[in-house]
Amino acid sequence: MNMQQQIEQVRTRIQRAIAHSYVDRYIQPRMIDEDRISFALSMLRSAQVEENIAFDYVFAMMLIQLALDTHDEVDEQQISQQKQLTVLAGDLYSGLYYDFLARRHDISLIRRFAEAIKEINIQKIRLQQLSSNDLERFHCIAVIESALLRQLAEHVHAHEWGEVAYYLFALKRVYRERAKLEALNYIDHCKRKLQDLLPFHVHKEVKEQFSHLLV
Repeated sequence: MNMQQQIEQVRTRIQRAIAHSYVDRYIQPRMIDEDRISFALSMLRSAQVEENIAFDYVFAMMLIQLALDTHDEVDEQQISQQKQLTVLAGDLYSGLYYDFLARRHDISLIRRFAEAIKEINIQKIRLQQLSSNDLERFHCIAVIESALLRQLAEHVHAHEWGEVAYYLFALKRVYRERAKLEALNYIDHCKRKLQDLLPFHVHKEVKEQFSHLLV
């Protein structure tokens, strides 16, 4: 099974798990970040994690990522019913994640991801307190974007992949929001770090997938 087939298998599994006819009627379809899936699968393959276990790890990670992303979408301008459903959708995805890992009796991974969630929430609060030109914002963004992947890397003893995730997914978000951020120096910094890290630690397919960020 090639990487694209593996990504599709995980994505389909997620879509089936989160499908809910009532919720789906009122909130936008969930965007599933295939870059995260691809990166995590490559990392787990590098760490020689058995394929079916790797799929379970990525499935669980993406459920909690969807929960976090969905809660971030709650907007004070939403009508009451839509706002409540958005919150409940995030809670649903969190519940699916905890139920899945609890049934696997994977307490260690639950602790890892709980630590990531704590990191993310702390940095989200910090981000709101910083001015738009404060360089500390970029550390906050890097932690928010990479915490789950970094904790998964620690779980499988693939520590160097966590460092790659820190810079790579920060760079991806900064590019996405560069109109709102004074980010040129930070972009150059991330690129330099990744040029040092990528040749040694990341599979060719990952380097190719993210090459557009590095030019």
